[in-house]
Amino acid sequence: MARLQPWPLFWLLRLPILRGSAPAVAGVDPEARFPDYDCIRVSRREASQLLPWQEWLEALEAPGPGGWLDKSHPYLALLASDSSRDQALEECPVGLLMADLLTALACYETGDAGCYTLFEPNVRSGLKFLGMRVLMGTRWPVYDAINSDTWKRRRQSENGERQDGLEEAAAVVEAKYLGIDCRVSDGLSSWGREEQPVLDWDRFKAVFNAADWYQAAVDTAYGPELEQGWREAALQCPLGFATANLIKAMLCSHTESICFRAHATMIAQVMEDIPLHLVAGSGWPVLHLLGHVSRVVRRHRFQLDFHPQELLEATQTSSASTSMLDLAECLPALRAAAKQTASKLGGPELVFATMAHGARFSPYVARFIARARALGIGDSLVVFCLDDGAYSECKAVKGHCVRGSPSILNKFTLPLVLLRRGLGVMWLDLDVFLFRSPLPAVVRQLSKGSYDLLVSGSFAVDCICSGIVVFLATERTTHWLEHLLAWMYEHPYEHDQKAFSAFLRAGERVAFDHELTVPVELVPAWSFLDPETEFVSARHVEVAGWTGDPDNIVAFHMLHGDSDDTHAGRQFAARNGLGVGYTPLLDLFFNQTELPELYTTPVLPHRISEELREALMRSRWPSQRPTSPGRCNETVPMRF
Repeated sequence: MARLQPWPLFWLLRLPILRGSAPAVAGVDPEARFPDYDCIRVSRREASQLLPWQEWLEALEAPGPGGWLDKSHPYLALLASDSSRDQALEECPVGLLMADLLTALACYETGDAGCYTLFEPNVRSGLKFLGMRVLMGTRWPVYDAINSDTWKRRRQSENGERQDGLEEAAAVVEAKYLGIDCRVSDGLSSWGREEQPVLDWDRFKAVFNAADWYQAAVDTAYGPELEQGWREAALQCPLGFATANLIKAMLCSHTESICFRAHATMIAQVMEDIPLHLVAGSGWPVLHLLGHVSRVVRRHRFQLDFHPQELLEATQTSSASTSMLDLAECLPALRAAAKQTASKLGGPELVFATMAHGARFSPYVARFIARARALGIGDSLVVFCLDDGAYSECKAVKGHCVRGSPSILNKFTLPLVLLRRGLGVMWLDLDVFLFRSPLPAVVRQLSKGSYDLLVSGSFAVDCICSGIVVFLATERTTHWLEHLLAWMYEHPYEHDQKAFSAFLRAGERVAFDHELTVPVELVPAWSFLDPETEFVSARHVEVAGWTGDPDNIVAFHMLHGDSDDTHAGRQFAARNGLGVGYTPLLDLFFNQTELPELYTTPVLPHRISEELREALMRSRWPSQRPTSPGRCNETVPMRF
């Protein structure tokens, strides 16, 4: 069998993921700004292709008889030559990795050592150069496929003996590291010499046999042994070390994501060095955890409802997206309403925007629109409807409705498209109940300084809350939001609010400062909306709440999203006896069927309902906001 060319370096340097999120430059292809890692965009399908990549991907995702390999035979047959591999690497690197992986698994299961040793190194090479960041976000099931039961079936059929031709690979690994299984007994290590282990590796491995392994794994991964002796651990037990780094990657992606890349790099190095059958046979759950960690930390996929050209250019293309067609239809009415409202108050022309999907939010779209109309801003409100339920609710009340699909990225895409078309945007999460029109408060705030952006904040600390944001239609705001969106797109594990804060240099971190693609001197001039009494939040987390006169509240953010599910938030609510403590405030404020006037008149909710008043007062602080609140900084101090 001819030796296949590996992933050549000159091609790898051309992959977008290795270049990072470069600043936008006039004339740069918008498709390169938001790389199509899944190989599914219309622009890609129009070009001449080696494979119908989207067709293959959809076949892999489709339910029904046949495994991934069975569904892939027609496509794998087209990748037999070096020239076809080069073209595949140009067209769809993740698809090529999937092909190499499925072929390597098939070779291993049939006992074809020559075939396996031909394809398996390419799998490891592809895993390293694409990296966790891409592989956790792609729809291609690489991490699910790599955790195949093929490894176990083949080992059982061989009664524990190694396949012919694979001993050499094992010997190479043993020569670099001190051992693979990391066992230590009677003072003699598994690598045949006396060696003091950095960690009780057997005990660490046994942790994962328990159903509830998470906390014990975290305690070990962040324990003093690995903190002080990580270099020795990497050589002494590379797969145990990789397992610890997977646990750290999972935790830091939820807390201080600045450390994710370091752990992902260490994991990739071990994975490149050790053949997959040795990893699978080691007893360490590395292959399983790759898929588990990805599912746990992934917040979005590489998916855009607007085309990249629509996001980065003000012109509309002939092949517009469904989202752009919907927006174009309602844009004249939105623009006219924004102009009329601005002329009355002397403020900026603002379009109001929100998004909704799912059983928690979609049923309340109509009432959200009705409340906005009651306050005089409904004609300038556009709803990004990310499922059929939201779209039906919106259309039923003749709202301005734009169709899309569920993704946190849409919190940035719709504002960016509107900014490109010269309209300022006030973003309101759907779990915000408006007590009064926010425009007078916004105009008053803008009169205090020259700002590009206003954002809501926390009561007891200067942390931003991106549930309410005013984006002014300035060049600086548009440039900044484009870079923030591109960063979020490239980092599927990133929390939108943390990234928002980091790019404003408002305290939280997602990368070292020099890695952020907007230099500090180009950050928009921004300020907080009043978080004490006007733009307030439910005390579902320790630093939220409000104080003052409830009649002065403008918007009440009920924190019905991720905050409701945080373990720390639930503990705080229970510890402090907060009645809010995860009462479903969204249902409470938007499902008052016996109070229709709440959605047809500008009446204040606490004035007509004792139940709503009590719910609101549970989040009230008895004291004023600190005159010098603490600065938002690291959420959880991490030992990288």
